[in-house]
Amino acid sequence: MARPRSEPRDDLAVSAMRVFWRGGFASTSVDDLVKATGVSRGGIYADFGDKEGLLIGCLAAYREKYVDPALEILHSSEDGLTGIHAYFTHFIELHKQHGMPGPGCFFANAMTELAPHDEAVRTIVAQHMTDLRRAFRRAIEKAATSAGARLSHTELSELAGFLATSSQGLWSYGRSILDVCELERFRNMLLKLLRTRLNAR
Repeated sequence: MARPRSEPRDDLAVSAMRVFWRGGFASTSVDDLVKATGVSRGGIYADFGDKEGLLIGCLAAYREKYVDPALEILHSSEDGLTGIHAYFTHFIELHKQHGMPGPGCFFANAMTELAPHDEAVRTIVAQHMTDLRRAFRRAIEKAATSAGARLSHTELSELAGFLATSSQGLWSYGRSILDVCELERFRNMLLKLLRTRLNAR
């Protein structure tokens, strides 16, 4: 049965995304999605095929709504360290808006729950991590240039990987704490370590 066109496909993905983001894939039933979106089972299946298809659509919606703007912060900043600080602050502010414990990063949540045994999700998450490492690497290159630091290609890649992995761990940690200041302290320590490595002042 066709879904009433009361909610466009993209809006359905955004509405369902919030449910998966908070509850995870396994704990979210199709009835939960119907209740949250106001769209019938038939409508969900017509647009996305099944629950996993809807999750894939939700990951794409999350990428567009949250990830791309955050990566743009890293890409557009002329000062690499300022951009990295702004990137972490951007997600910390989202945690403040959602309330603590925070929802974490939807990609990080999917990474831990589904990526080990779901090839489609694993591919999406792997691409996300590649994009994140590239954005961090470019920011570190800018910071190194400003600081007059010479870093090898290996060092740049390792630092970018360290920041990308740390960011995913930080958002996952945010799901289990009540004090957002812990995230801010973690961010500040990461920047302190990076400044020390670059001999930035």
